[in-house]
Amino acid sequence: MTKSFGVIGLGRMGFRTVLAGRAAGLELTKILDSSDSPWGVSQEPKLASTMVNSLNAFLAEPPDIVSISTTADSHAELFRALAAAGVKAILVEKPVACSVDDGLEMARIAEEYGIKAVVNHNHRCWNVLQRIRAFDGTPQFGRMQSFIITQGAGGLGNLGTHYFDLANWMFSDTPQYVAAVGTTPEAPNPRGEQFKDVGGAVLVGYSEQRRLMLEIGDDIGVIGGYEIRFERGRVLMPFTSEPPKVYVRRPDAQDLPKHFYGAALDELPWEGFVPGDVVANTREVFFDLVKGRNDGGATLTEATAALEVMIAARKAIETRTGVVLPLGAADRRKIYSLA
Repeated sequence: MTKSFGVIGLGRMGFRTVLAGRAAGLELTKILDSSDSPWGVSQEPKLASTMVNSLNAFLAEPPDIVSISTTADSHAELFRALAAAGVKAILVEKPVACSVDDGLEMARIAEEYGIKAVVNHNHRCWNVLQRIRAFDGTPQFGRMQSFIITQGAGGLGNLGTHYFDLANWMFSDTPQYVAAVGTTPEAPNPRGEQFKDVGGAVLVGYSEQRRLMLEIGDDIGVIGGYEIRFERGRVLMPFTSEPPKVYVRRPDAQDLPKHFYGAALDELPWEGFVPGDVVANTREVFFDLVKGRNDGGATLTEATAALEVMIAARKAIETRTGVVLPLGAADRRKIYSLA
């Protein structure tokens, strides 16, 4: 029997979620959006026939799966309402919430009510990153030590939490400390002037000297990319729309000391490259919800861990000091105006 799904919020991401749910073989039955003419309807006018005008109407006969595709300031409240209405499968957009405490409460509610909940940190679904992650710890590459991400046109909350989750997943770890310097947004947030989402340069330290270096800000207007460095190799991907370049020490240089920086590298071919696709990746997250697995998106606890890194970065910017993780109780309660 085909499962039904509904979407709360029909902006750009909500519309992509509609496309992804259909691609996963689900039946769209309801959409809730507070706007009289949401962006998604401008892209597909027939969606108007599935819209309801209140949360009560949406929950009167709730779909099997619900996607919360609104801004982060409403996620926790909507999650509580869906849980109370008996919804058992929920897809939450990132950032998961606006405070660590809210994210942890959502995880507690999900456990108490038996809800399968996945946060749409869908970078994990891209097979390119899955293949690179699999290099970690192999005899040829050694341990993954450094992950460098550059990104323009964004802030630490809306886009940055994607990358903090991605680094946690790539390293299979959560960080120990954060240092950061901030940038000032050049224009009001396109999702609403009430949202404050600064960018910055962030250094995130993990165990065994591993580190993430994220450089993100809307004072830079170019698309970003990745560099992943291993003990004996590196992967360069300045544009995620193009295949990565993979380099590894030649066999006769494998055992040379790591400080011998002149060791020769071979380039390995990358075959079967498929560019990242938000809709295709989100479809995989829907498959997780349908099949009760967790191969794609993040759990609520994992997404909250990524949010905690973002909040630590914001604190580091505000206080001009390094921040040790986990955060204290007051910082976990603090609410940020994230979209």
